[in-house]
Amino acid sequence: MLLVDLGNSRVKWASWRDGRLGEQHAAAYAGWSVEDWQRTLFAEPGIERVVAARVGGGPDAAALDVAARRATARPVEFVATTAEAGGVRNAYPDPGLLGVDRWLAVIAAYAHAGGACCVADVGTAATVDGVDADGRHLGGFIVPGPDLMMRALWRGTADLATYTATSGAAAGSPFADNTRDAIERGCRLSVAALVDRSVREMTRRTGTEPRVLLTGGAAPAVAGLLETAAENVPDLVLQGLSIVAREGSAC
Repeated sequence: MLLVDLGNSRVKWASWRDGRLGEQHAAAYAGWSVEDWQRTLFAEPGIERVVAARVGGGPDAAALDVAARRATARPVEFVATTAEAGGVRNAYPDPGLLGVDRWLAVIAAYAHAGGACCVADVGTAATVDGVDADGRHLGGFIVPGPDLMMRALWRGTADLATYTATSGAAAGSPFADNTRDAIERGCRLSVAALVDRSVREMTRRTGTEPRVLLTGGAAPAVAGLLETAAENVPDLVLQGLSIVAREGSAC
């Protein structure tokens, strides 16, 4: 089984074979042709089924589907967010309004932690979600990821863009002494502070300190700024996808 996570800007994939998730791979995929999908994702022999989660995509997802049909004679099974899966109950009154990537990360985090958890997925956007010890999803937050925050500042403030371009190298102080570092550290710290605050709020609300799991391409840039101990799990969404695919409840 090939598991595919179509994000806003990057695709991640891994195979599920003999009861184990293989190594995660990732690439920017915008504009890929059917042949690009075939060459990149279907080089490994023996793929019989393709299960995917789609946040980005559109025409790219259609090209992936064609490639999958050529390789397996079966269409891609695109998963959807549901009211319950993997022992987790969705907090949203309309479950379909919760992004499927958040849902899969929550399912995998709960399975990984074996109880209360707080999962932060830091990429183009940054999301934070909580699950209590009984598998009840508590909801969460969505903010721009650090890189998107930085680009928004540079687009919207001409002076900051100019000062950034002329800033020197980092001095190593916790507080930045030049514009480039002030923006970069500030945007990353903003996401880290949201995670720390979410953990405190979960602990206050449930009486249990959650285990914190990080995922997403920008997670390493945020991890060192957290006050809370956290574990980086790069393939968390694919782990959730494997759970849902094996349950067969959301395809």
